[in-house]
Amino acid sequence: MTDFTLSRRHMLAGAAALAAVPGGAQPAVVPDDATGLAARIRSGELSARDAVLGALDRAEAAQARLNFATLIDRPRAIAALPADPRQAVIPTFIKDLNDFKGWPTRNGSRAFAKAPPAMANEAFVDAFAQMNTLPIGKTATPEFGLMCVTEPLSSGITRNPWNPDFSPGGSSGGSAAAVAAGVVAIAHANDGGGSIRIPAALTGLFGFKPSRGRLAGQKKADDPGEIAVDHVLTRSVRDAALTMAALQGPGAEGLGAPVPRLNGPAGQRLRIGVITATADGTVPDAEVTAGIARTRTLLTGMGHSVADAAWPFSAADFGRDFLSFWSFGAAQSAAFVGKALGPDAVALLEPLTRHLAAQGAALAPADVQALIGRMLRYRAAYDASFRDYDVLLTPVLTRHAVPIGLLAHSRPPAEVVADMMRLVAYTPVQNMAGAAAMSVPIMTATNGLPLGMHFAARRGDDALLLDLAFQLEKAAPWAQRRPPIWFGNPA
Repeated sequence: MTDFTLSRRHMLAGAAALAAVPGGAQPAVVPDDATGLAARIRSGELSARDAVLGALDRAEAAQARLNFATLIDRPRAIAALPADPRQAVIPTFIKDLNDFKGWPTRNGSRAFAKAPPAMANEAFVDAFAQMNTLPIGKTATPEFGLMCVTEPLSSGITRNPWNPDFSPGGSSGGSAAAVAAGVVAIAHANDGGGSIRIPAALTGLFGFKPSRGRLAGQKKADDPGEIAVDHVLTRSVRDAALTMAALQGPGAEGLGAPVPRLNGPAGQRLRIGVITATADGTVPDAEVTAGIARTRTLLTGMGHSVADAAWPFSAADFGRDFLSFWSFGAAQSAAFVGKALGPDAVALLEPLTRHLAAQGAALAPADVQALIGRMLRYRAAYDASFRDYDVLLTPVLTRHAVPIGLLAHSRPPAEVVADMMRLVAYTPVQNMAGAAAMSVPIMTATNGLPLGMHFAARRGDDALLLDLAFQLEKAAPWAQRRPPIWFGNPA
């Protein structure tokens, strides 16, 4: 990541973003979302101290049941409290793939068990911390964020508050569990292949992946190798929208106008194409298939045009190439561990990480350059498909729920990789394209588990997607749903 300097305009936006919602079309009311919490503090209904102490109490209680955190720092949180009890501070968590000054970054890996405290904040984390947020700890993640579940050997299994026998997904699974269980209203997350959208879908949250280059900490140039972006997981659309408006970088190349400070639906009618096909012909499970059908009916009733669509490239070829790129990233991580920590640390890496790293290390420089070239062609084909559609609707995963242990470390790594790629058949496309995408929790499975639906657009069309999200939040509100394991206030 490159350095990012907040302009005065962005500083002011960040300072106010979670404090009030301006006039105009109003979003759905979400009890105790970050925006509402800030308003309660500013009004004197709740003191900043009580807000933070309450979050710490909830975090410690939730940790015993969900194992969502790698660090809960009560002394630092209390020391960072503002003197003014009406100064809005929103307790939050930072994902343990990113540096936060004073805390170790363990990357979900046993190799970093003795990592020293970070000396500075990463760029996005620094910008996020300059909003009305007060980080109180770090959340669990799979090793280097490589898996779509959060069950690292380093910190153990993170569980889903909707059913602890199921995963909250990954790689932002710890952050998702914290927000879904009512510990905090907003938490940091990042997405390199679906790692915001997958946990959101499995835990009933709103998960928005911004366009590449949109937010603080991202390179201004559109680098196809930079597939991961940072943002947040929230219960309300307005919290995500206000965070985006506050933290977008000035003058991002190729993205058009900045995302305005949206606070409700404008109601634009859209052409929506629906894709359910996977690379190997796998059919999504019955709950996902039914959720897509109900979503089509909902969208049509809202006035949108909905039609079947198809991938604009070979899904099988794309899946193989994305896996090669993912493996190349694992190889770079393993090489860093070896150089910085030595062969004993490499031996501590998980079986899947070592398997992927071996595949990635076998790629010659010419192979990597050819791979990047193919990714650019996939992106061009993806962008061209939006001549016929404004938005694409797909499942998030091929399964509506992921049991704990489905991708267990004890299984042969090659089998785990194959099953994981079959499971995450939809979300990596937008990372390759640098495009905006989101999981919206508008459906529920017959067993009561949440079922997010995946919407995607072109790179730069973040505002269009957020408008659709506000429309969906109004048409099929989810704010009153609470998981069985819930630590927040009553609805």
